[in-house]
Amino acid sequence: MTFKLISALLALNLIFPKAFSAASEPSVQQAQAKAVMNNVYGSFVKIIPYIYSSNEKIEILKETSHKNEKDELVKNLNDLSNFFKSARHADFFQKPGFRPSLDTINDHLEETIISVSSNNFLFAQKRLNAITSLCVSCHTQLSDSLSKNSFGAAINKEGRDKFESDFSYANYLFLVRRFPESKIYFEKAIENSLNKDSVLSKNEINTSLRRMIAMHTKIKFNYKATQEILAKYENDKRIPSLTKSTLKEWSQSLLAWKDFDINSVKSIKDFITQHLTPIEAKRDKVEVGEEDMTLLISSGVLSNFLADNSLTSQTPEILYWLSIAERRLSQTYFFSLADLYLKDCIKRYPASPIAKKCYQEYADNLEVGYSGSAGTVIPQEEKTELLKLKALLK
Repeated sequence: MTFKLISALLALNLIFPKAFSAASEPSVQQAQAKAVMNNVYGSFVKIIPYIYSSNEKIEILKETSHKNEKDELVKNLNDLSNFFKSARHADFFQKPGFRPSLDTINDHLEETIISVSSNNFLFAQKRLNAITSLCVSCHTQLSDSLSKNSFGAAINKEGRDKFESDFSYANYLFLVRRFPESKIYFEKAIENSLNKDSVLSKNEINTSLRRMIAMHTKIKFNYKATQEILAKYENDKRIPSLTKSTLKEWSQSLLAWKDFDINSVKSIKDFITQHLTPIEAKRDKVEVGEEDMTLLISSGVLSNFLADNSLTSQTPEILYWLSIAERRLSQTYFFSLADLYLKDCIKRYPASPIAKKCYQEYADNLEVGYSGSAGTVIPQEEKTELLKLKALLK
């Protein structure tokens, strides 16, 4: 299984560009959040060998001679779970952009602990690989200035020798926002994979490219850097033809954002009307990736705004569009952050007209997800959940 880029280190505080003139977080919230995340990171680094590894690493834990190692892994996972649970008491992590991921990661960690404890190591490895993908929507929202103060010197201690491959190390570096270094190792991973003909190598090429593009669109809003990456690999004859086709589409759609300046955004409502409302009528193009650049850049704008302006009439619509972006750009084996955003929209803002839109999107996604050759067979528990959500609408 190719693990998704992950971000287990939830954000400590977000300072959106001055375009929105948002007030900074109270110092007490900063202190609480930083204390939580320092503990999270301390536990996270202890399980790195299992998160960024192949199945063989964890399979040996079922042997009696490795009982101590298994017990240590369970202890570290429990510590990580407890620190994430403590985040519930920090006001910052209750912001709409973070709450869905935080609520779900606690459940995910409990299931991971059960898998390890019961020697279900194949499933445990998949869950370990996926731990930090729950936080990708949080971690990529950090501003550069804030991220430098978020994790301290500890993030500089993990070197390449602790990871099985350049690809694994690149994802870790991305996780802790060491972006210049992560780009170097993603490029190394691509170079290593270009000379191999396997599903795994193609996945690593595609994932590495997507990480680098996300770095310079959603996070950095850097048109020139994005363009340079696209041009470099679009012209590489070794790149798989399907991937090259995608890169060309991205290059073309990126042109519309050539003159975009994040600091020019004065109204989030106007931003949505200008950039997102028009693609509502062409969802078929969204599904095939023609609007990826718009979704990447817009998700960065929306999530940053939401973090600094959590009490706003625009929140339900922002959650709706974040779900659209998440469904297209980031898929996971165990959970759907897209659905979590939609549920939060419905549960937290049931009186908003957008809540009905969120409900319909969720219901439609559920129907598609359970449709197959035998027709549409939605489990009873899912039907019950739908009824509960619908009953909330005003």
